[in-house]
Amino acid sequence: MKITTIIAYACLFNTLVIVAKVDVETQTHLKNELTSFGAIKKGNGDAIPAWIGESKIPVDEKPLFTITSQNSEEYKDKLTVGQLALFAQYPDTFRMPIYPTHRTASAPDWVYENTFDNALLATLNKEETGIENNKGGIPFPIPQSALEVYFNHISRWRGKQVENQTSQAVVFNNGKFTLHTNKSLVRFDGYLKGNNSKYFISLIAKSLAPASKSGSGVLVLEPLDQINNKRAAWTWDKGRRRVIRAPNVAYDNPVQSAGSLRTIDDTDLINGSPDRFNWKLLKKREIYLPYNNEALVSKKLKYKEILNAGHINPAYTRYELHRVWVIEATLKEKWRHIYSKRTFYIDEDTWQVMVADQYDKRGNLWRVSMSFSKFFQELPGVFPVINVFHDLRSQKYHVMGLQNQEKGVNKFNGEIANDSLFTPNGFKRYMR
Repeated sequence: MKITTIIAYACLFNTLVIVAKVDVETQTHLKNELTSFGAIKKGNGDAIPAWIGESKIPVDEKPLFTITSQNSEEYKDKLTVGQLALFAQYPDTFRMPIYPTHRTASAPDWVYENTFDNALLATLNKEETGIENNKGGIPFPIPQSALEVYFNHISRWRGKQVENQTSQAVVFNNGKFTLHTNKSLVRFDGYLKGNNSKYFISLIAKSLAPASKSGSGVLVLEPLDQINNKRAAWTWDKGRRRVIRAPNVAYDNPVQSAGSLRTIDDTDLINGSPDRFNWKLLKKREIYLPYNNEALVSKKLKYKEILNAGHINPAYTRYELHRVWVIEATLKEKWRHIYSKRTFYIDEDTWQVMVADQYDKRGNLWRVSMSFSKFFQELPGVFPVINVFHDLRSQKYHVMGLQNQEKGVNKFNGEIANDSLFTPNGFKRYMR
């Protein structure tokens, strides 16, 4: 496969054939024309610069311009359907400050080397519900199908482990909000050396607020393939002080702590098994994405300054022009789900879904989600600051990941938690 073919895939995506792996000649482009993660290394000759792995942006950088409802039509070719809908829904308040683009995505060298190997080794399983022969890295740096792009997002680099205290907020259409605060530890098992577990992520969390939820908790073991290896979960019954096995909650089950404004498989903008949808790879685009959002982690800000009616305060947001892979999921006839269609915009440098547009059963746009990320030197790499889930019908929204008023910050790659923690007995000790 020649590099001209790769670029044709990256730019057109009109007709693609699903194959298992790439050949050795194609693999070498990951250290030449493409970045180690498979993004096009060159810029676009205009707003998008070449990738050099920069890790800092100027602290005093000013917006180049601001997109508002009055001029959004002028920029519609670089906006998603959902972003345009937010301008229409909140014409007087929603805006997007556009800054110079900085391609800050990076990862340790060993992750790059694993990704290089994965280009020759990793494949989707026969059911296309999981990955086989994948090392701790991006499984498909030169993807040839929508599902390969999907699993690149699911298994992207987020460190070996992150520990933090964050708040979720349900924001009502009058601007008032409720908070739910958790202390959590997430271990990314797929990036641990010598890990032979069938699980890719192990998560344990304890609720701190509100008072009615304080002392409750959850343990979740997340496999990459959720058809052949089901998600395992337990909850802590604080009244009886015992661990209870949770049902297999997945797909479009509503998340109660989110005020039912998102589903289980909306978490991380998309997660879980892809089996209930037909997947299509669309034309690659340049989109204004939430990127390098340093202001949103400031300890000087209070939640009431960030959480406005309808959407977060645009004064603290930052958008940049980046290339994205676009994949579309359409519900299969034999299945039910509250969404009939979903469109995902995946940053080519990080493989993170940055924007998602979700449609109801009648085919009308219903929800719009965005991930506001930034570069973390201690990771190193790009990690979400907050994820925001908009419901256009109710004009409410849900925010995950708020840390401005919490103790501490994201602690990446600390002392890796033992396997024994992520068991019912370990969970019990954690909660007591």
